[in-house]
Amino acid sequence: MALTIREVTERYALLRELKPHTIALYAMLWDRFERFLGRPGTVLDFDDLLVSKYLRWRAETPAWRGRLPSAASVRKDRVMIAAVWTYAARKRWASEFPELPKIKVPKRLPVGRAYTAADVSQLIRTAKKRIGKVGGLPAKWWWPTLIYAAVCTGERYSALTALRWDQVDLERRRVIFLGATRKGSTRDIERSITPQLAEMLAEHRQGPDDLVWPWDRRTRSQWASLKVLCDSAGVRYRGFHGLRRTAASYAALAGGTAAATLLLDHSDPNLQRVYVDPEICPTDQGGVTSLPPLDLDDPTPPAPEPPPAASDLPDVLKFWPPEDPAA
Repeated sequence: MALTIREVTERYALLRELKPHTIALYAMLWDRFERFLGRPGTVLDFDDLLVSKYLRWRAETPAWRGRLPSAASVRKDRVMIAAVWTYAARKRWASEFPELPKIKVPKRLPVGRAYTAADVSQLIRTAKKRIGKVGGLPAKWWWPTLIYAAVCTGERYSALTALRWDQVDLERRRVIFLGATRKGSTRDIERSITPQLAEMLAEHRQGPDDLVWPWDRRTRSQWASLKVLCDSAGVRYRGFHGLRRTAASYAALAGGTAAATLLLDHSDPNLQRVYVDPEICPTDQGGVTSLPPLDLDDPTPPAPEPPPAASDLPDVLKFWPPEDPAA
């Protein structure tokens, strides 16, 4: 009997050490794929034509709030299917390797995707008025320090909320994010914070093993809480990742694109182009700044020369034309 797709994925996830979030994405993918098939999927369904039909169905079927999925979402399905399919083919559970149509995703300009410095200031001022507690700590401390730290370090929300006090040096104003808590589990990084943020953090410093920003509420409700904060502050909501884009945009404004790449710690330096907000750091000013001023006014015609004075004329012309004898 052929293995089910979910059984193959379970083995693939174990060998590749996939994180729970990625495993959850695969579960949603196979839910869609089996809804398309009308039955549970097996490795026998790893067929070029069948999967290509699914990808077309995916692109044409309304999803969240009745909207069609983006080309990037369809391509993500393609990549995830191909990964498990390739694994199954190597194990000889599937008869062939994938050969699927390419899905083009148009590149979009990242206009207005970061919070400005004024937005961040307003968010922090508003957050200082929050009531209640988060993770046993005052909300009026939890939210302002988290937002401030996100803008200082440029780190993702997941890495920030995994930070423990033994990784924070308030005297040196340095923070170390462990590779195990960062996306991709690549390596540790160290980032600076401002004296102002260090002073704010010191107000509720806990034990070395305690989380700096523990969250004890419903999972993923942080985004809803941030949206409420943005509405209260009169700031357009751009999610937690907007704070990462804020850090990258101002880093690029101060030190160029190389500074943004260094801060974001992306494996692909070109990714910083998506993160730098052109409303904060214009990316098209090279041609403008090198272009000399253009003279667009019509040239002024030369003034007519005045007629020569009589004293300047030759004697023969001083009495020219001759007087009319009949006058």
